[in-house]
Amino acid sequence: MKEAVEYGINIFCKDILDLEPSTATVLGDNFYGASIPIYENGTELNWILLFKKDTLKKIAQILLFEDNLSEEDYDDLIKEVSNQVIGIAKVRLEEKNQNIVYKLGTPKFLGHISVPIPVKFENKLLYKIKNRTFLIAQETQNSQDENGSDQNESKR
Repeated sequence: MKEAVEYGINIFCKDILDLEPSTATVLGDNFYGASIPIYENGTELNWILLFKKDTLKKIAQILLFEDNLSEEDYDDLIKEVSNQVIGIAKVRLEEKNQNIVYKLGTPKFLGHISVPIPVKFENKLLYKIKNRTFLIAQETQNSQDENGSDQNESKR
């Protein structure tokens, strides 16, 4: 699945945005977040996408020819980016695994997210485009914090 999401990132950045993604090493702070589930034979795998505001501004300039976004616009934009990236990954998975049923869920806006991020991840993909950082990662299923409380429940 991680390879398919990497493929989705590359197609979205290169073919849709006409920008070259590169691997990043520093996450930074203060993101807009979205989550989107992809179902693999009925099992939900939730992907979290975190974009710095400057990254979303660059994407909006390219896709929408817009420089001034409202908070509602950021909500719509990050959900659309999530849908595009994970949707491309879903198609790739279907091409490679024709015996598995994949379905794409509805993206959900998570709002502003600061470090430390309140969700545990696996399959982290940290990138930058035009020196603007973003993270895409699969949420760890049934992740718990140090107190034993289910972090997945606290954000729903």
